[in-house]
Amino acid sequence: MNFINLTLRQAVSYSRVQEFFSWNSGILFLLALLINISLGYELHAIDVVGFFCFLCLLERVSRRTFKYLLIASALVAACYFPFGRTYGAPNFNSILSLYSSNPEEAGEILRVFPLWYYLVSLGILGITLLVLRCPVRVFPRWSGQHSSLLTVFLAIWLVAPVKDFYAEGSFSLLNASYPVFRFVRDITLINMTVNAEHRRMQNLSTLQDNWHVIAVKPKHQVYVVVIGESARRDALGAFGGQWDNTPFMSHVNGVLFNNYLSAASSTQRSLGLTLTLVGKDDQPQYQNNIVTLAKRAGFHTYWFSNQGQLGHYDTAIASIAKRADNVHFLKNGNFISQDTPDTDLLKFTHDALNENTEAPKLIVYHLMGSHPKACERTHHQYAAFVDNEEISCYLFSITQTDSFLASLYQQLQNSGKNFSMIYFSDHGLAFQERGSKSEYLSHGDQFQQNYQVPMFITSSGDTRHRVVKAMRSANDFMSLFAEWSGIRSREVAPKYHFMSEQPGPPVYVTNFTPSRVDYDKLPLDPFVTRANPPSYTAWR
Repeated sequence: MNFINLTLRQAVSYSRVQEFFSWNSGILFLLALLINISLGYELHAIDVVGFFCFLCLLERVSRRTFKYLLIASALVAACYFPFGRTYGAPNFNSILSLYSSNPEEAGEILRVFPLWYYLVSLGILGITLLVLRCPVRVFPRWSGQHSSLLTVFLAIWLVAPVKDFYAEGSFSLLNASYPVFRFVRDITLINMTVNAEHRRMQNLSTLQDNWHVIAVKPKHQVYVVVIGESARRDALGAFGGQWDNTPFMSHVNGVLFNNYLSAASSTQRSLGLTLTLVGKDDQPQYQNNIVTLAKRAGFHTYWFSNQGQLGHYDTAIASIAKRADNVHFLKNGNFISQDTPDTDLLKFTHDALNENTEAPKLIVYHLMGSHPKACERTHHQYAAFVDNEEISCYLFSITQTDSFLASLYQQLQNSGKNFSMIYFSDHGLAFQERGSKSEYLSHGDQFQQNYQVPMFITSSGDTRHRVVKAMRSANDFMSLFAEWSGIRSREVAPKYHFMSEQPGPPVYVTNFTPSRVDYDKLPLDPFVTRANPPSYTAWR
């Protein structure tokens, strides 16, 4: 650091202080700072100084190259700032979500961000225009100032690789800490990884499953799996939440799991690990999933979804759904706007229950649930005002899911068939801008609440309401499915009785990178409302 400071002083002393620290240079430094902040990486002042020196050097060497690079960097920073503020630097999950999102979902995500995020983005573009409109200054082709700027830039470039060398014994110039460079590097490498995962998924989706069913002893005629969306367990009254917003789940006879954890913190990754057989490499075997296992055991299968079928390509979950005997997507994925409530899925229940077959049935419903933006789910309707409109809508979206489950339960009862129904959510959400007027919930992977989700099982023969407090993981869902459905296979060997207080193994969850992390070491992000919120109840 002393060497860098000495070099900076030499650069300043070379020319007039007024020239180097002019108004134009100050605006350029501010832009360099904003670009570094916008890309989602941890901010280090030394990186801002290095990037600023690089821009100054480039301006002196080639004004045209400087202009093109500045425009490209500013546009990327302006577009990415809302995402960087919410989700951090690019990661496997963000790129995967980009591919698997449809236009409506993307539009809803953009509407979740507070207005001031976009004002900052516009500010970045405005400052860029100011820099580009500054008068062109003529400098010698090369001078001591050029050498000093280059030296500072390269010295800071080497800081991270040298640290890695002393810490890990490996040295690579690709490990430079400059956010702009890291952004380009990470996007490139992650995109390659996502494409490789997509190719693997496509290859597996064309393969025949290789289940070896040993025995089939179902206790019920109909098995129903309801997959919720973005439901934090602490937002549900039935699971200890502060609001009485789940009258059905709070009182229905069955088993509630008070410590069930999702496998990951995003839909595609979480359900890929939940609904499939996971290999020794910790990767989902998409051809071996709950649908193909049920079919191999002689079940007749149905998949009804209110989520998009297609993004940029078939999603992993869509590839599982398409294995069912009867498939209905309310959304095709190639639409601009298509608002469909989860209750529209209930129209498929009657035909599924009454289809003439002696085989047991597996029916899967995939909900939109509480996916951000919650007010889009509830049409800006809410029961109790909590913090702001978006949080209020989120709590009411939980009530909508509870109502869906109550209606589905009634349909199953009216059918006269022996049934069992599981409900769980794919992942939770994290608070953003906590405590401010623009507070909202979004996908996250840094807190325990990102993985704490509701789960319950209710069956037609249940006579009491009980709670399982033992820790349970969606990584073991295939074991639960085998135990629940009465299907025994060579590939699924339950290590413990899921629907009991028997202790399970230590729980690991998969974050955005994706890496397996110890759940117990994650910090908390509790659902705490602001002091003195409005006390009235409102319907919008």
